[in-house]
Amino acid sequence: MPDHDPDSHRRCHGHVFPKSGATAVGAEDTDLLDAGLRAWTAPPARQDQKNPDSQLGTVEAMPANPLGVALRNRRAGHHTLVWARPDLQAPEFTLTSPAFDHGAPIPEKHRGRLFGANVSPALNWTQPPAGTVELVLIAQDPDVPVGKPATHALTLGIDPSLNGIPENALANPSPIPGLRHGKGPLGRRGWAGPMPIRSHGPHAYVFQLFALDQVPGLPVGFALDEVIAAMSGHIIGRARLDGTYEIR
Repeated sequence: MPDHDPDSHRRCHGHVFPKSGATAVGAEDTDLLDAGLRAWTAPPARQDQKNPDSQLGTVEAMPANPLGVALRNRRAGHHTLVWARPDLQAPEFTLTSPAFDHGAPIPEKHRGRLFGANVSPALNWTQPPAGTVELVLIAQDPDVPVGKPATHALTLGIDPSLNGIPENALANPSPIPGLRHGKGPLGRRGWAGPMPIRSHGPHAYVFQLFALDQVPGLPVGFALDEVIAAMSGHIIGRARLDGTYEIR
């Protein structure tokens, strides 16, 4: 995959996301996400009657959510992603999914557990660099209206001899031997599918795959900050895939 244009990550599927850091609120406001997920998100998606085979579905028409509208310009920003950290830069390989193209909407079946099946998407990648001993996957939403991205997947122990993982491989426990999940939203482990605030606009979901030259060796219950510290100085390659999701 070629080097990423920073502004290209704000242009996903015809949408322009606010610039990184636009009116982001402090990290002390992170409890905002926990307090009203059900009120902020939409009811279950209905099948698209014009295209019954569509995986994307449609959401029943509802009045705009005042909270989502009020917070529309508050986003953590792409500069807060793990990908943007200066100490985690490395040559890139390619990450793809059969479920969606880079910058395109993520299908409904991968939506979060409150209203969706919470099935993690299948992922494929090209060969990581020689010397890779472990792959680490981090998926984040940089469009949440708080000071840092929401973590939707934090997985260690991916065998570098694999060229991908199947659908629902990020379940907890994982069907793939060796995969270990760290703490994500609300302390859960494993895949946490998209659940953006309704009427907040499009959210990006950024899948970041890192090739390491040593095993992180973290204990059970590891958190994102611990993974970042363990990876620093040991990343020899990385790959990225962006999807989008919006509840109108």
